[in-house]
Amino acid sequence: MRKKKWICIFLACVMQLSVAFMNRTEAAAADRTQLLLSAPWHGSYVCNQGLTRLRLTLRTLPGGDGNRMEAEFSFSPDPDNPSVSTGLFRLTGSLQPATGAIVLKQDRWLEQPTDPSYRMVDMEGQLVIGEGQAMIRGRVTTYGCQDFAVWQFFTDTTVGR
Repeated sequence: MRKKKWICIFLACVMQLSVAFMNRTEAAAADRTQLLLSAPWHGSYVCNQGLTRLRLTLRTLPGGDGNRMEAEFSFSPDPDNPSVSTGLFRLTGSLQPATGAIVLKQDRWLEQPTDPSYRMVDMEGQLVIGEGQAMIRGRVTTYGCQDFAVWQFFTDTTVGR
């Protein structure tokens, strides 16, 4: 009977340590994601004007469940399409940390191009964090647009382990 009691105590300690480790691991993953989100993302997208460079800067908004996001969408010419205008606008939306799903909706212009054919866009994508790199790819959901992809490269010391 005494042996059973010690085995139960041992198993309870192991379970407590496992739960503490899992909570710490989940917290570290959340911190890592927040650090990644706060750095600029670089890539491209395609709309009516053709291939366009994209710089996306994300920020978690305070309050609520911590999933609310604000973003700055900066676009500029790609070397393969130098006639594209430059512009910058703000988006708001959400990130679901469990799935990596991100949805951003247009909010307001910060630097509007003089060409009236340019408009703000909405986007839906998926955040994927891999070894030494992270990517958000998906679809620009505004009419006349297609896919987008932005990425980052990092070291474990850049975003913490």
